[in-house]
Amino acid sequence: MRIKRFAGVNVREAMKAVKEEFGENALILGTKRLGAGLHEVVAAIDYDLSSPVTLDLGRGEGDVKASGTGSAAKDGGADVLAAELKNELRELRELKRLCMAVVSRSENPVSDVFRRLEDNLAANGIDRRLARKILLNTLGGVAKEKASDIAYLKSRIREKVYANISVADPLSQKGVVAFVGPSGVGKTTTIAKLAALNALRKKRSMALVTMDTYRIAAAEQLRIYGRLMGVPVDVAKDPGELRALLGVHSDKDLVLVDTAGRSQKDQARMKELEELASASPSMRFNLVLSSQTRDEAMYDAVRGFSAIPIGSLSFTRLDEGEAHGPILNAMMLARKPVAYLSTGARVPEDLEPASRENLVKFIMPN
Repeated sequence: MRIKRFAGVNVREAMKAVKEEFGENALILGTKRLGAGLHEVVAAIDYDLSSPVTLDLGRGEGDVKASGTGSAAKDGGADVLAAELKNELRELRELKRLCMAVVSRSENPVSDVFRRLEDNLAANGIDRRLARKILLNTLGGVAKEKASDIAYLKSRIREKVYANISVADPLSQKGVVAFVGPSGVGKTTTIAKLAALNALRKKRSMALVTMDTYRIAAAEQLRIYGRLMGVPVDVAKDPGELRALLGVHSDKDLVLVDTAGRSQKDQARMKELEELASASPSMRFNLVLSSQTRDEAMYDAVRGFSAIPIGSLSFTRLDEGEAHGPILNAMMLARKPVAYLSTGARVPEDLEPASRENLVKFIMPN
């Protein structure tokens, strides 16, 4: 993105200069009278629309990551690449500042559209910081005649969100998968649903191991599910016992491990999970989160559980609310694919593997 100020004796003359240098696809960010007989137009142009800005909640609000700059390193070395990246980041920060100033002016025709789209994304639970990045990313490559077309912009936003979604199924391969997450998010029920789908429908040999020795009747709840499905259920009190049980069930296609819910702020309990990861180096971890958890509580959970090698995310309680933007918030912060979506309490009906299509449907229903 290149940004430049153009001056002229009037706006028309300044716009001629914009057209001569930037062409017809320039985005006009603002106009201002500098004094008698002098006007300024601020314009921007995308010089590489094939290299979109990556949406990233993990960075500061003013920071973004740009792709497509590898050729600079080959042609001019690391110093040239660093200089280009620094200049690009500076221009993008300036773009954000100017765009936010422009869209906040009531007399600008784009301002109402921007606010309405931002409010729409926020109403769906998407963090406003991320919503603004999505909108700036979308508007940056839109022709000016389309900049106030809400239907068109919503379509472009869906494309941007779709492109940034990744999915994965941790149970697609044989092995051990442990489910971790805060208390009360539905890990045990999620495991029961996955066990039913894989043992009963896909006829895979399985075993369930619970390490939830804190919650009353937690092991019994899993045993009941296990008896109904014909799947063995064992209890491991510590990583050593888990290691032994994994040896017993080494002939199984899948071993699903249920862990006790814990607060990411409880350092002692989180240390237990780190020790659990060492019990089986090949163990895969799925972080289970409630889709109804908002903002900082969701971010705290993602950051806290990143102390262990999380490979994928699953989201529960999609039936308990209409706003599912927190799924996108967590996914962008964690930079991990989504595995499963739980839409109710029925076992196993109310569980579906994540796809980019169903995630966009949940995240952006309107």
